[in-house]
Amino acid sequence: MDKRVKKTRSLIYQAFAVVLKKKGYDKMTVEDILQESGVSRSTFYTHFRTKEDVLDSISANIFEHVFSHSLTVEETHDFSKSSIFDYSHLITHIFYHLHDEKELITAILGSSSRNAFLHDMRESVMPIIERLILDRHVKHLDVPDALLKNKVCEDFILCVIYWFETDCAESPEKIKDYFFSMQ
Repeated sequence: MDKRVKKTRSLIYQAFAVVLKKKGYDKMTVEDILQESGVSRSTFYTHFRTKEDVLDSISANIFEHVFSHSLTVEETHDFSKSSIFDYSHLITHIFYHLHDEKELITAILGSSSRNAFLHDMRESVMPIIERLILDRHVKHLDVPDALLKNKVCEDFILCVIYWFETDCAESPEKIKDYFFSMQ
C-alpha cells in the first residue's frame, strides 16, 4: 500500500477512535471524522463511503496482515519467520495486532459499534478456528462440528473482551495461553 494511502487511513482511523470516544458510534458522522482528522471530504470518499466502511476497514486491516503469507518484522513483534500453520504463533500474532490498535479497539468495544466489530472478528478468525479443530489442536467434544466451531470462536472472543476490559494488562502470549487452556 502506498505511503500516502497508509497515512490517510491512519489519520481517519485515529479520528474515528477520538470521535467514537466523544460521541459514540450512533451519533458519529462522517463530518465528525473529517473535522477530527483534517482529511478532505474528497479524500475520505476516495477511501470510504460511510463510517461503517471505516469500521469494516479497521477490522480487515488487523486481520488481513496476520493471515498474509508475507509477514515482516514489525515494531512491536516479529513473526516473520513463523509458519502461518503454527497456530500458537498465529493466535499470538493476532493478539499483538489487537494490542497495537489498543486505543482504537478499546473505543470500539466501548461503543455501539462493538457488536459489528466482534461480528467481523468472528468471521475473520473462523478459518483459523476451523484449522485448529481439523488439525486436532482443540479437544474434540461429542458435539456437532458447527457447535464446536462456535464454542472455540466464542472462547477467542471472550479472551479478547477480557483482555481489553483489563486494559491489556497481560501479554499477548499470556492471553494466547488462556485461549488454549480453554480448549
